[in-house]
Amino acid sequence: MIGFCRRSHHPEEAVRRGLTAYQRADYSAALKEWSTAAASRDPEALYRLGLLYARGHGVLANLADAARYYLRAAEQGHAEAQHQLGLLHLGGTRGDQLSGCAKWYEAASLQNRQLLFPNGVGVPQDSEQALRWSRAAAEQGMAEAQATTGLIYARGLGCKQDYGEARRWYLRAAEQGNAAAELGLGVLYANGHGVAIDLGAAASWYEKAAGKGSDGAQMALALMYLSGQGVERDEEKAVTWFAKAAAQGNARAQYNLALLTLQGDNESRNASAAETLLRRAARVGHVLAMHRLASFYELGEAAAPNMIEAATWYRAAAEAGHAEAQFALGRLYARGAGLPQQLEEAARWFEKAAEQGVAEAQVNIAALHLQGTGAERDPAKAANWYRLAAQQGLTIAMVRLGILHLSGEGVPRDLEAGAGWLQRAAEAGDPEGQTGLGTLYARGEGVTQDFALASELFREAAQAGHAPALVQLGHLYAQGHAGERDATMAARCYREAAAAGHLDAQRILAWNHLYGRDAPKDTAAAALWFRKAAEQGDAGAQFQLAAMYCTGEGVVRNLEEAVKWYRHAAEQGDRYAQYNLAVMLLKGQGVPQDEAAAFYWCSAAAEQGLAEAEFRLGDIYRAGSGVGEDLAIATAWYEKAAEQGHVEAAGRLRELHEARAG
Repeated sequence: MIGFCRRSHHPEEAVRRGLTAYQRADYSAALKEWSTAAASRDPEALYRLGLLYARGHGVLANLADAARYYLRAAEQGHAEAQHQLGLLHLGGTRGDQLSGCAKWYEAASLQNRQLLFPNGVGVPQDSEQALRWSRAAAEQGMAEAQATTGLIYARGLGCKQDYGEARRWYLRAAEQGNAAAELGLGVLYANGHGVAIDLGAAASWYEKAAGKGSDGAQMALALMYLSGQGVERDEEKAVTWFAKAAAQGNARAQYNLALLTLQGDNESRNASAAETLLRRAARVGHVLAMHRLASFYELGEAAAPNMIEAATWYRAAAEAGHAEAQFALGRLYARGAGLPQQLEEAARWFEKAAEQGVAEAQVNIAALHLQGTGAERDPAKAANWYRLAAQQGLTIAMVRLGILHLSGEGVPRDLEAGAGWLQRAAEAGDPEGQTGLGTLYARGEGVTQDFALASELFREAAQAGHAPALVQLGHLYAQGHAGERDATMAARCYREAAAAGHLDAQRILAWNHLYGRDAPKDTAAAALWFRKAAEQGDAGAQFQLAAMYCTGEGVVRNLEEAVKWYRHAAEQGDRYAQYNLAVMLLKGQGVPQDEAAAFYWCSAAAEQGLAEAEFRLGDIYRAGSGVGEDLAIATAWYEKAAEQGHVEAAGRLRELHEARAG
């Protein structure tokens, strides 16, 4: 009889053949062999099938199916299956961790989903089951499971938090050289969890795990070297360990290494390398890295500032809830830097940051509510936000809240409360608070009038370079409230403030020099200060400077310059400038004659009730200069001017009446 060789159906041999096929990436063959062995309930085959479904090798990835096979193997005492099943229940998984195909089928009809995935497509998080299976594997001596069991007890997952049990399991795993357990022991000793705090022991355990490549331990050890806790401070070693962890993709390490790189001197500082590290950490969701990267681009630390990139990363961090990033994003929206200017969006982000306690954001949202720009005008809300910021010690908020109490806007008018908030700001050394409080003492509002104390407060603020305080101190010298009246000291205060750009001081000096009041009469000096005030947009100074160019007083006569400054003031609504500009346009002085433009500006001044303009507008309509002749309208304008006592307008009316009578 001739015998034939038959393929063995012993499960152990099928498992070995499956392993061989798997190692050569023949997943279909591995699936076939392990399925054959699994039919005999072989635990190793069941475990291997679970791995195929977990990894999506030869089958659609489905952790629910993986868990089913792990469970069948685990119930037979298979340690690896118990460990994997514990890990699945520890984290839990839903469709977001599935393969693309499984995601699609999860969204398909219920019938199709049940046919393709009869076991479902996810594994519920179940800490009790995680502990059960992890401990079962740990009791069989599996180091990874022992470390996981230690972690479960340390965090109190599915059980009462028990650092003693955590330490026991960590030690058993550490005896086998498990890096995760060594890291866990380091955490226990560093924080005093179940043991006395022992930073030296923590560093020792971290170093063991770090040497085995644990990026978490490398990160922790780097921090200890950086701070000098548990080890002698050594920035070079800190950098070395940060770099090792960063190379493994540890975002915290990348962030910290970037910070160290940016803190170096000009020779060691490598902004380009720091940018790369920050971007890597930011891209995987490290919020602090997002914020620092945004700041990096805003400040232009590697090249010219890039506000578009700054806005992009501030937004990413802001949407992740980072309060300072929300405040920064609000700033960019308010300025229109890196994105369109949108005060509504600025207000929205300021409010989010304010709700998280960022004092500067509280001040900004308060200002928007007070102005009614970007947010509803609501002085009461403004006062509330200012109060919250003031309670955090922000002096600008104290000042603003004090001013609201003095005016009664958004809060009941309370002079004493207003003075109280200004007092707090002044005591904190805030120049604006000192000036505001000094003004109250000078006026006797909310406090007992005290010129000496007012002078002292103004001087303190002035020493800090606060120009408004110099102006107020100048007033006290000019009025004799700072001792004997001293025009020289008053002029010195005004001059310092004016040189610092204070508009009121510039105007005071200009008029004083123009009329020789508490200063030598000096029309050139007057013109100089009028120009500085005019360049800041002050319409009165623009008008006066134009008048001086017309007459040549203090300046070389220049009608073109006169027209320019009259126009600036006229565009701001100054009726005298509008009238004078109209006259120059009508006569062609310093500008080509333009009757239509003259009519426009003369009308603007007349509509504001300037008698001279009303009279001139009457003449324009009477003569038909730039408009159609219309005696009725001319008469109406003459009458308006005459009602204000304009003699020539009254004469024009008599002439018109006599002409009609004749």
